[in-house]
Amino acid sequence: MNKTYKLTINIMIFLAVITLISSYINAIGITPGRKTINFEPNYRTTVQFSIINNEKKDMGALIYVEGELNNSVTLHDSIVEFRADEESKSFSYDVKLPNEIKEPGIHEARIVVREIPLAKGTTVGATPAVISQLYVIVPYPGKYAKAKLSVVDTEGNKPVKFFIVIDNLGEQDVVNAKAIIDVYGLNNEKITTINTNSRSIKSKDKGDLYGVWDSKNINPGKYYAKATITYDDEVTETDLVFGIGQLIIDILGIEVNNFKLGGIAKFDIHIENKWSEDLKNVYAEISLEDQKGNEIVRFKSSSEEVKKNSKTKLIAFWDSAGFKEGTYNGKVIVYYNDKSTEKQLRAVVTLNSIKTEFVGITAEAVAVKSAFNNQGLLMFLVVALIIVNIAWFVYFKRKVK
Repeated sequence: MNKTYKLTINIMIFLAVITLISSYINAIGITPGRKTINFEPNYRTTVQFSIINNEKKDMGALIYVEGELNNSVTLHDSIVEFRADEESKSFSYDVKLPNEIKEPGIHEARIVVREIPLAKGTTVGATPAVISQLYVIVPYPGKYAKAKLSVVDTEGNKPVKFFIVIDNLGEQDVVNAKAIIDVYGLNNEKITTINTNSRSIKSKDKGDLYGVWDSKNINPGKYYAKATITYDDEVTETDLVFGIGQLIIDILGIEVNNFKLGGIAKFDIHIENKWSEDLKNVYAEISLEDQKGNEIVRFKSSSEEVKKNSKTKLIAFWDSAGFKEGTYNGKVIVYYNDKSTEKQLRAVVTLNSIKTEFVGITAEAVAVKSAFNNQGLLMFLVVALIIVNIAWFVYFKRKVK
């Protein structure tokens, strides 16, 4: 009886781990990830969003609203169904803002989508929710700005470019914004001070400051940068830790040839593997935003193997049907070996061309935090439990003999 009990416990643990693994599989997605609105009394609008059937299966989805501004959002649908041949569906919700929001800053509502069973008697594992955020920005009285510091070109022996994005959240325009950036080493010793450009920034708008550090003959490693921004009579600060000489894959540039607006655009994403080993399953993802910072499209390249110390290109396709001429901000991320390299880009779309350039955003390699890593650990536990159960089975059989 004791042996049977132990075997039963092992089987129960095995099934529990399998259930945990299934909970990491996210069957649905949502786009855009965020919609931003500047507050106006009694403002009304309708916001479009899409739910994506990632696994291309028959399923149901529950849609609901949570967050501070949940009473300002009215959903058109609460329970929806997908067939296996439906890759995505578009939905909408109405926004009606109150006459007044007293506290300045960002106020939020969240559109939450969860998978649910299609029929009675069927169950769905505990899947994480996907969320589309609604941000409502209430301006601060007078002048108030927030800043974010980022760097590019940190692979060593090249000038390090610092960018500071200033978000003017105040009711008044900023006449003159500028910054100084102090760079420190690991022992907190100051290495250099960099002065940025100066500029004006209108209320509820954003602006960039930039500075360049000639890092030639600087040793690879981690550094700390602190930016002090002066805007008219106000001061704010932002900082970051960045690395020099840490990039494994560098994004060299993006080309789009033979393009016509409304057709399929082929993006050639040029990359360089600076590692001393081949890298498998390397792919890129590009996302573009509208003028308000809302994501409007996201597309991926196929996965490729990139030889060591070599340059190659990844190819991604974008269906431009329904898009207009204009300038779109966004980013390109290259994923490899549980890491990623990211650069912010600006795409100028015309009737017959797409021109891209990189702008201020960090391009250092970072670890990719994904469910895959958790699944790897869980799979290890599953294999271990299988081995334990087999061992118990063999042991019992021998005892019987």
